[in-house]
Amino acid sequence: MISDIPTAVTNLLLEEDFGEITSVKLLTSGHINQTKRIMTASQVSFVLKQNIDTEARLFECEAAGLQVLQSAGMRTPDVWLMSTDFLLLEDLGVHSISEPAWEEFGRTVARQHLHTNARYGFAYDNYLGPLPQVNTWTENGHEFFGQHRVLRYLKEPRCDQALTQQDRQNLERLVKRLPDLIPEQPPALVHGDLWHTNMLMDDQRRPALIDPAVYYGWPEAELSMTRQYGIVPHIFYDAYNEVNPLREGWWERLELLYIRQHMAVLAFFGNKYNTLQQLRDVISKFN
Repeated sequence: MISDIPTAVTNLLLEEDFGEITSVKLLTSGHINQTKRIMTASQVSFVLKQNIDTEARLFECEAAGLQVLQSAGMRTPDVWLMSTDFLLLEDLGVHSISEPAWEEFGRTVARQHLHTNARYGFAYDNYLGPLPQVNTWTENGHEFFGQHRVLRYLKEPRCDQALTQQDRQNLERLVKRLPDLIPEQPPALVHGDLWHTNMLMDDQRRPALIDPAVYYGWPEAELSMTRQYGIVPHIFYDAYNEVNPLREGWWERLELLYIRQHMAVLAFFGNKYNTLQQLRDVISKFN
């Protein structure tokens, strides 16, 4: 696999005195990117993300998002080199998140969410997975979430094929009801794709985030990603609430707000993971 490493990467590592690449380990070969850990002669490792078929700005937006989060005090990997088809990052290593670490993670994410803005959205569109994430500046949070985080996926081919006309009507009715279901929340700086797999600990046991899709949006929409599968423990939320208290009923609302992810997965993969039924269940429960 060393032969697959871009020349620009090998040249940079030599120029920065890290030495030659001694080994390459495939970490993921996912739906979007191939990720590798590169070990150098100096025993310093790096993470290389590659995708020759990627959208031209995907890695540019990811690198910019990491830096935005860094500026807000969140630990993210440093960007060493970027191209349209690869991204070379600092390797944060592999460290399990213990109970005390989850507690610190909750406080750290809460502090990040204290960075607020006058409007919802971002200065430019970026990406959630392989699809563009629409970040048009919007004054109203319910309009922003409904239009740019839910209904925007209706035009995607796999959603168009999977959803019936009744599904669309039910979804649109639920979006109209959002002001009755979701309390006002300030536009907070969010990671945008807060899966537990994007939550890491660095060598100093500091909470760190990777793979961002940053924008200013509802904190509860961010936290809805952590509720799924029951992997993130309640100590995380207890610590979060100490720093940035959530309004009563927040836990139930996370299930509703996860509708964004149901729509995104349906747009990415169609009904491969029984997503359509999960989407219908949420619509039925909250409509």
